[in-house]
Amino acid sequence: MTIPGPTAPPPAPPQMPTNAADAATRLNELKSDAGWRDRYLGGGITEQREITALQEIINKGDNPDVDKAMAGLLDDAPVQRSGHMQMIGVAQMLREAGVRDEVIRETLTGKAVTQAEYDAVARLKAERLRDHAWTKEFLAGNGEHKRAMTLMNIVLSSPIKKEVAA
Repeated sequence: MTIPGPTAPPPAPPQMPTNAADAATRLNELKSDAGWRDRYLGGGITEQREITALQEIINKGDNPDVDKAMAGLLDDAPVQRSGHMQMIGVAQMLREAGVRDEVIRETLTGKAVTQAEYDAVARLKAERLRDHAWTKEFLAGNGEHKRAMTLMNIVLSSPIKKEVAA
């Protein structure tokens, strides 16, 4: 007869995020965890408390609309605002293209770029598109090339900061 050894304690729950951006990131992690999702949909009290706490943190953030879109949260209404649905779609598309969450947040908030940044990226994009080998790889669906083109297009579609005359 074997005597069972001591069982390991369950892992400590992760630290609750303190800002909306981290709460949105954590919520996305949880939604992609099939075990957590199943427990939540099965009525898990711990999971319900965690999602409620994360949503409260997101709602208290500097830009709750962007934070909610980054987390893929719908409005608490039967009809969704089209702009919010577009932000959710853009966040998901950019994430799938390999764009970091910080860049996605800047894109959704309309962060402006300097004229120098804009000009440098415009030159880079023109250079890349003149390069037949690079363009062929891009059109063939090369992931890194698609990500680079996406990032260049983000910069080129961003507002340009108004520079103050010295």
